[in-house]
Amino acid sequence: MPISYFVIKTITPNSPILKKHIECFYIYEGKSNTRYAYVAFPHYNTGLSFFKGATIKRNQTRIEITESTTNGLQIEILGKYTYPLLIQLDGLIREISIVFKPMGINRFIQDNYQSIAPNFTQEFTNSVWRHFGEDLFTGEDDLSKLESFLLSQFSENQDLIAIEESLKLLEKGNEQTTIDTIAAKVGLNLKTFQRHFNKHMGCSPIEYRRICRFRNSLTSKLNSSELKNLTDITYEEGYYDQSYFIKEFRKLTNHNPKDFFKATSKVDGDKIVWELK
Repeated sequence: MPISYFVIKTITPNSPILKKHIECFYIYEGKSNTRYAYVAFPHYNTGLSFFKGATIKRNQTRIEITESTTNGLQIEILGKYTYPLLIQLDGLIREISIVFKPMGINRFIQDNYQSIAPNFTQEFTNSVWRHFGEDLFTGEDDLSKLESFLLSQFSENQDLIAIEESLKLLEKGNEQTTIDTIAAKVGLNLKTFQRHFNKHMGCSPIEYRRICRFRNSLTSKLNSSELKNLTDITYEEGYYDQSYFIKEFRKLTNHNPKDFFKATSKVDGDKIVWELK
């Protein structure tokens, strides 16, 4: 199959409630006899995708989504990962994805995130969501149906407040603030905090801080009106020094920072940063 660049469309939710917990929806429609591929990098957001007419194969750091005339609905949910993922889409496939903000998914699914997404990616088998998904691709107003469904599943959860507060501290990226200190600030002892954090976020507090610092550096570099050099980003985002910054980038992207920024592209504005293949 030929390889070419593809177009997705990102949409911000209309509902104020959904806007608080969801970054965006995006829609992708593949074409027959065409292959699209991209590399996704570690993110603090969580992706859940509905696919129509697809077979999904998972292999360590690779997801292959292939056109199928026999398979109907597939729902895929990403877990937290700290390495690049190659996603390959072959043929006529329809996809509608929800990009949840940190902890956003916990407001719409009763099971904790760690229990439903222990791996970097997996099928989501929740019966309520599957029943809804069977009807998702049957009309022209799919996103309105999706918003209505999400609002029907929304619930507040007071147990999440302490972890939400900890995210604000972790997102600052300063390693001089210890995890013990953050746990104490949100009113939990260290073991309880780490257990609850893993349960609801699918990763440890230290891993989350690494991902946030990486993502903050992308925003600083790609969305700044000024041309920032690596030294500026290193100290703005709380890295020890430039060599440590480069080492972390290689772990998370398989690139040094200079090559990474050359290889990646912003997709549909600035909501998504991928390396298109």
